[in-house]
This record gives sequence, structure tokens and C-alpha cells, in this order.
Amino acid sequence: MATLNESATQSISSTSDYCIDQSIVKRFERCKIDEAVSEDMPSNRNENNEDEDESKWTLYSASEHDTKRCKIDEAVSEDMPSNRNENNEDEDESKWTLYSASEHDTKFDPDQYLDGFYKTANEDFAMQVVLFFLPGIIYRMPSTVKTLLDLGAGPTVYVPIVFRNRAEHIYSSDYAEVNREAVRMWVEERCKFDWVHICEHIASIEPKKQSALEMQQQARKKLRAILKVDVHSDEVIQGVHYKVGDTPQPIPKLFQVVATIFCLEYASETFDDYRRAVRGAVSLIETGGYLVQGGVLNAKEYSFGRRRFKCHTLTKQQLLQSLKENGMETENGANFKLIIHDDIFVLISRKNQ
Repeated sequence: MATLNESATQSISSTSDYCIDQSIVKRFERCKIDEAVSEDMPSNRNENNEDEDESKWTLYSASEHDTKRCKIDEAVSEDMPSNRNENNEDEDESKWTLYSASEHDTKFDPDQYLDGFYKTANEDFAMQVVLFFLPGIIYRMPSTVKTLLDLGAGPTVYVPIVFRNRAEHIYSSDYAEVNREAVRMWVEERCKFDWVHICEHIASIEPKKQSALEMQQQARKKLRAILKVDVHSDEVIQGVHYKVGDTPQPIPKLFQVVATIFCLEYASETFDDYRRAVRGAVSLIETGGYLVQGGVLNAKEYSFGRRRFKCHTLTKQQLLQSLKENGMETENGANFKLIIHDDIFVLISRKNQ
């Protein structure tokens, strides 16, 4: 794994209220060699757990290497997953169907997406970076957040889980109906996808340890509704897809915090599209509230499940420009922090008074 770049390191070390210390940064950088060793790997000991007496092994001459050598390749199981297709060739993702960003509503497969990016905490590098920094960046907010919107959540629930201890009322949202339904299934505990690994990853960074079950149950209790949204529309919130339980309070028009991860650049194909999406997201934040954003710079598309989706190739300059022109703080300090690592970014910005 690459070493954290200078901007990321400075962002951590200069933030006194950041809960992640340098020891955890080193843990993020460190390769987990022990996890790469399979529990099924053959042992150097016999069944009685005693040292094998190698003097009793058959002794061959040097000339017998050709006939008696160990066939290492036969020790590899034929059932082991391969990175090649049935024709034993490298998969050419460029041949996968390419869809426009606007086709997420009809062409997006939440099951394939979750399996491709969230099956384990190590499944996708971009997700690793965001989940690593997200639990700490929330400490720049007030200790209690009254309302939080997860804007463009897709089929994911890690934002409610991360914010469960800080937000009183959480709302999830997405453009695609299949994704809103996936979140609803999680709320009703009928979700096919197992979020345990992601919860354990988040818990390993948080100061207070909880089980995956406790974390999810606490997040469910905070979730009030799942909303239909379109970040390119003048009216971003299009309606209520699902209201949790007998939630009495109306859906807020403005939120104290809007979190949007892997959304705005993926919902756009041009810089104008992206600027409109940022404008839509910021329009939902109350004055003095916060935007928490995560995403990828310099990407042209993303792919999973034998399909590709176009996206806007976002630059750092465009990222900051779009925030500034919508009244968001962009100068490093108490009201703004930007972390970039290998083109993956996480930021928090306060909406100016």
C-alpha cells in the first residue's frame, strides 16, 4: 500500500481534535501480512503436533530431480477463484457495456455493486480510504447533529452507521429506486448483504468499541426516512420513498449536515453537470451547517458487474471552485479540511453564515 501523501499527513497531524492518531495511520499504511496466510495452509507438523523426523523421509539422488520433484502447481486447487474468464484470458473491461450517468436509475444493480466494492473492508481501495478518515472527520462538527442527510447513498448504509452516535435524525436518499429499496431492506432487517465486515472495520477506528449488531441497530433507530432525490433538479428532494415507523416529524427542507460520498461526480458527465449537482447538495444545507463529501479525482468512469458508468473527470481545482461558488468554506482551518490520498478525497466544509 502506498504511503500517505503529504497533504493527507498534514491534514491528520495538524488537526488537534482528530480522533485518529499516528499509530492508526501507520496501521493503515501497513500491509496485513498475517491476513494473507490461509488457515487451511498445510502445517509443518504432523497430526500428533510433534516435530516431523525428516531423517525418515525418502532420500533421492540428485539425478532423480526430473522424476521425483514436487509438483507444486498440482497443490493449487482447481476451484480457487481466478482473475481470468472462462477462456483463460484477462477480462477486458473496455468491452463491458458503457452507460451514461443518467442511466443509474434503470441499469444499476445494487447486489453487484455491494459485492464488488463492499463485501469486505479490503474490497475496494477508495472505500478503504473514505472509511478510514470518515469516523475522525466528524469530530469537526458539533457534538450533536440534529439532522443529517445521506445524499446519493446508493444501496449503502455506512454513513448512518458512522454518524449513529452524533446525529439525532438521519435520512437516506438516492436517485435509483433499486437503491432506495436496498436501504429499506436493511432497515427492515431483510437485507441480503452482510454489513458485519464494514462495521468491524469502522469499529476498529472508533474510540468506543461496539459489535456490528449494536452498531446497525443503533443506526436503524436514528433513520427516519428514505427519500427520492435528483441532484440535478431545482427541487432536489423529489418525494418520500419510505418512512420508518411512525415518524411524526415532517421531512426537513434543510439539514444541519449533508453527507455525500461517491455521488456528485458519478452523477455527472461534465463540469457543468457537476457544478449543478454541488449547487443542489449545498441548497439542502442550513446556514452554518456542514457538507461532508468523499469521492475520486481524475476518474472517467467506474465499473462493476460487467457494466461501466460514465462520470465527470473531477479535478481538485474544480472541487474547490464548486464549493466556493456555492458559499462553502475552502480555506484550511476550523471550518474546512480536505484530505487527498491517491486521488481519493474526503472533506468537511461549513456553509458560510
